Amino acid sequence: MKRIFLKGIKGGTGTTSIVANLACALRKSNVPVYAIDLDPKGDLGLHLGLAWEHQLGWSDYPNFASACEQFHQDNDGVKFLPYGSRSNLGLDFSSIIESCQQLNDSDDSWFLFDCPAYVDVHRYSLNEDDIFLEIINCDAICHSFAFKRLNTLKQAESSWQHYFLTNKYNSASEIESDLLQLWQTELPLIAPLYINKDEVIKEATAFRNVAINCAPYSVANDDFETLAGWLVSRASQNDQ
Repeated sequence: MKRIFLKGIKGGTGTTSIVANLACALRKSNVPVYAIDLDPKGDLGLHLGLAWEHQLGWSDYPNFASACEQFHQDNDGVKFLPYGSRSNLGLDFSSIIESCQQLNDSDDSWFLFDCPAYVDVHRYSLNEDDIFLEIINCDAICHSFAFKRLNTLKQAESSWQHYFLTNKYNSASEIESDLLQLWQTELPLIAPLYINKDEVIKEATAFRNVAINCAPYSVANDDFETLAGWLVSRASQNDQ
């Protein structure tokens, strides 16, 4: 069981689209992939084909066994669990994460958790094999937050694998190019790859789909496949 947690360092970094596209990219290897929406302000299901009017999710149920009724499967075979209507009848995100152990049907299973930006990383119960991707954009606010996060991680002596992943990168922007170059040389834990800004990601969402399906020859497709391959490599090192 491989667990990947993805969280924006602030709101609006594009975390949910990464979760959806990454899930579909990993699924191409014909392994079980689960995507869990922990964000009441997110809409992971929309990226994976869920009907616009669908409102139910795990937060509408008193226990995990009944919440499993809300698991859906997209055309690629990704199984995903929406957040729901925010009623929180008894479950919280911690119990959902823990309960997902019951679904571990293979050592090759991937569990992707779409985490809300406002919940601090230290509130998650993480183990040394977990990978936590904190999503950043090339702007001054993310720059400040990233270095503040480094200080808190050092103080907490975190045991999990923590990385900063750059999303929506615009190579035509001078400030973004300068920031990315600075991060690649001076920001510890920066992932050795980034996700380019690609209009196809927004267009795909309008069709309740992901970019790698709508535009298989796009820059976005290459970026997400590269991300999936890198995570497979990181997870393989954990298994050794």
